[in-house]
Amino acid sequence: MSKKPSGLGRGLEALLPKTPASLTKLPLALIRPNPGQPRRLFDPVALDELASSIKEKGLLQPLLVRPKGDMYELVAGERRFKASQMAGLREVPVVIKDIGEREALEIALIENLQREDLNPVEEAEGYKRLVDMGMTQEEVARAVGKARVTVTNALRLLQLGAEVMRALEENKISAGHARALLMLPEARRNWGLSEVLGKHLSVRETERLKDKPAAATSRSRKEEAYTEIARSLSRQLGTRVRFTQPKRGRIEISYHSEEELNAILQAIGYEA
Repeated sequence: MSKKPSGLGRGLEALLPKTPASLTKLPLALIRPNPGQPRRLFDPVALDELASSIKEKGLLQPLLVRPKGDMYELVAGERRFKASQMAGLREVPVVIKDIGEREALEIALIENLQREDLNPVEEAEGYKRLVDMGMTQEEVARAVGKARVTVTNALRLLQLGAEVMRALEENKISAGHARALLMLPEARRNWGLSEVLGKHLSVRETERLKDKPAAATSRSRKEEAYTEIARSLSRQLGTRVRFTQPKRGRIEISYHSEEELNAILQAIGYEA
């Protein structure tokens, strides 16, 4: 029999006090953002819209904060906090709760997961921090109200290299694409990413990349190398340079005036 989900798994309402008397107001200047906030990217347009709404109607939902020295640290409501600053509010309604580090991270994760605000990288990194605090994957899954396989698959994404992770974080590829790229050897994943982006591959098509021979990867790398050489020469000579055919072919160096030609000849060390 599976364990009953914890209060955290049931949602934020299980944590917030129910009575209006538990609410108070704090100056915004006394509240600082949570450095462990799992969400790093905020849609500027959505923030502007929320700030306009807050300016007109006030902040309708309180922030959750915890005491931190002479200040208060934000636990839940980062987006509302930022929008309140943009709206020019001086004080905001808050619920003050004495919360430990792990519970604060759990609550921040739950808030963003329930609103589907986290990208796959932020979600995976949040789970990883809970694991690093001593929780098992099963405990993390119960705490955030997710299936264990969801947590496991998310954590696997952290095995990807920086380039693939950046594409995932910027929504250039989906989590499904990223998991398909994990099926490739590590040395072929950047090649796989270029295939996905360049050919607009579906997740299913990306999964089939694992069956392509390594020679295709090798050719792609050589072509990328020639392209980079051409870019480097273009920067050095101050004009367009390209290979018409790698291996056997021509290098074309463009110029548009006699002055440009003389500058190019001088740059490559030619003397008449």
